[in-house]
Amino acid sequence: MGKILIIEDEPNIAKAEGLILGEDHSVHFAEDGEEGLKKVKELKPDLVILDLMLPKKGGYDVCFNIRQDPELKDTKVVMVTAKNQPLDEDKGRFIGADDYLKKPFEPEELKQIVSQALRK
Repeated sequence: MGKILIIEDEPNIAKAEGLILGEDHSVHFAEDGEEGLKKVKELKPDLVILDLMLPKKGGYDVCFNIRQDPELKDTKVVMVTAKNQPLDEDKGRFIGADDYLKKPFEPEELKQIVSQALRK
């Protein structure tokens, strides 16, 4: 059972992701990038589900900050976004995302990506 932090500003999406992953994992939430980064430092989750389009601090910045912090750099990061251009995914992986999931997605896709990321 992993500890997962979902950083998502859309309440319905955050709730859905929490329901999908809550059976197998301890799930925590943040509504914007600043709160998310603060919670990553506090909780030290095994995995972060990170939306790209966030208020206060965007997903790319949050991911970059996680990767630059010696205590957090090994945290798994899965970016989940409606931005579906190949360039967006390339940028996410370049900054350090472990995986990238495009919205809308099926519950099984999310579970599978999370399982894969936690096993790496």
